[in-house]
Amino acid sequence: MKGMLESKINEEMIKITKEAIGRGAEAAKTRICEDMIIVRLSKSLTHEERQIISTAEGKRLVKELRQLLDEILKPKFTEMIMRLTGCQVVGIYRDINPEKGEYVYLFVLDKNLEEDLKSR
Repeated sequence: MKGMLESKINEEMIKITKEAIGRGAEAAKTRICEDMIIVRLSKSLTHEERQIISTAEGKRLVKELRQLLDEILKPKFTEMIMRLTGCQVVGIYRDINPEKGEYVYLFVLDKNLEEDLKSR
């Protein structure tokens, strides 16, 4: 059950980002740990973003642009996590590593989803 849910979250995260920017991550890895869901999206920069990050200013701009996009997508991420898990999202934390083209999202839930899945 846990592995199937993690796979579904992978699919949905790639789908949401692809719909927003026209290209989704090439890979996603999700882990459920107690009351947290950790998602890593890999190889997710567009061709243009990969060109821009060749300078320090470019890295800053790409990071700012993606943070703005994340704010816009926050309601979609929240709805998706709530729909798939039945948990309320009480916090979302994220960061990007432009050099690696990776994003990490941490969703904090209102209950221990890992324990809940064991009892299902």
